[in-house]
Amino acid sequence: MRNLFLVAGAAQPSPRWREAFPDALSLTQDVAITARAEADIVWLGTAAPDWEGLLAAIPRLFAGAVAVVVSNIPNEHEALRALKSGAHGYCNGWASPVQLRAVAQVVDRGGYWIGPELMSCLIKAANKKLLALEELPKELSEREAEVAREVAIGRSNKEIAASLGITERTVKAHMGAIFTKLGVRDRLQLVLRLRGGVAGEL
Repeated sequence: MRNLFLVAGAAQPSPRWREAFPDALSLTQDVAITARAEADIVWLGTAAPDWEGLLAAIPRLFAGAVAVVVSNIPNEHEALRALKSGAHGYCNGWASPVQLRAVAQVVDRGGYWIGPELMSCLIKAANKKLLALEELPKELSEREAEVAREVAIGRSNKEIAASLGITERTVKAHMGAIFTKLGVRDRLQLVLRLRGGVAGEL
């Protein structure tokens, strides 16, 4: 996979990022455009002036690329802004090289990454109001809707199994069906799908 860090102002790749991707490019937007640079993943720091505007422009500047936003002080509000602006990943720019490579693998496969702590914060923030079963997508069966609601309030597969009186294996089977029916790849996409518009409300 081809990684590119979009340098802008104070937004520079950390030494750990360079260690994670020793063959990657780090270019300014102008140089990247002039050189017709290609990338599968474009990384962008929140230290960049107007990082949200740059993030929104990435699909136009780098056809087919997905974006990952890095921050020196990650927080849930910034994560939500990044996701709303089109990022597929949001993480600490000083994370270990191993973790940064894990982020790249997840987003390269079409998933989303914000890390477990921010995932928990996102779900809690999204749950100012509990979702009623009748508000869930009509494609879901009654049991799938129950499982989806449990996911939406931040419960693990083990907790869902205990709450609904079913096995974890059954929970996983329902999750697979839910993902397929709603066209999502993971729990984060599911929560965002169920909580449409929440990023703009927080």
